[in-house]
Amino acid sequence: MKKHFFIIALVGFITLNFSALMAQEQPDRKPRQEQVETLTTKQIKTVNKILADYNSESLSANDAKALMKEIKESKIPGGKGVEKAITDAGFDFEKIRELAPPPARPNKRR
Repeated sequence: MKKHFFIIALVGFITLNFSALMAQEQPDRKPRQEQVETLTTKQIKTVNKILADYNSESLSANDAKALMKEIKESKIPGGKGVEKAITDAGFDFEKIRELAPPPARPNKRR
């Protein structure tokens, strides 16, 4: 009986230490921004308020970067919802993506 208890305790100890070791090896990652299909009414109003400061006909790369930064800082989730809100406001979402592409994702597959 003591032998079984010792083996169980040893396995538990090894598992805990291995888990702690693996956690240390994981690089700190920033959480990915949530992607959503639809935005709330409040989020859409926030996007519209941000876009009101820009002219959709003469948008520069700096403008596109600034407005995308404002949207991100406003905690508006990325995805189809924000794309639709921008398009519904009269802006060309694809043009904005060309002018201010999202940061490249690191490819760390092993």
